[in-house]
Amino acid sequence: MHRELVLSAFKKARKEVKEATGVTMSITGLSKKISDYLMDRFHFQYHEKSLRNKYNLAVKEETVELKSSVANYLCRYLGYENYADFILEKEKEANPIETANAEVIEAGKIKKEPTMGEKLKIIIQKNKVTLIFSGLTFMIFFGLYAINKQRFLECEDVYCATELLEVKKKSCKRIQQTKTLYA
Repeated sequence: MHRELVLSAFKKARKEVKEATGVTMSITGLSKKISDYLMDRFHFQYHEKSLRNKYNLAVKEETVELKSSVANYLCRYLGYENYADFILEKEKEANPIETANAEVIEAGKIKKEPTMGEKLKIIIQKNKVTLIFSGLTFMIFFGLYAINKQRFLECEDVYCATELLEVKKKSCKRIQQTKTLYA
């Protein structure tokens, strides 16, 4: 498919130059035009020599390998949003009957809104690492808070160390009861 992409890009460039000037431009000139367009319009640099080499491979019907970014920007030059749109359009051109039936079937489908549970499942799947990290941070923070919490009871100006909290609570109640009896 990269081969067709390169050939289509050069075909469009040749057509534009022919309409603008009435002159047929060389492959080097066309590759410079495409390279300049990519740089001016998208701020994407791809050298004209690389484009020319890819074109020469495509003409010889050899395999053309492009990086995904180059393929996407060439597709944008051709007027497609990305490489996937280019492939879909080429498949529609190749099989117009099958794609027409597929569009009718797709149009007949009613897309249902995902439920809250499905949305939550998607969010969890996409953010596993973040959720694990925040959960651990939360547990560590509150664990340290619980460890550093004061563990003393105040019984009228006397602090009782509470290793056995319930026992000390009972003894403080007894002290208070005896004070009230003798008071």
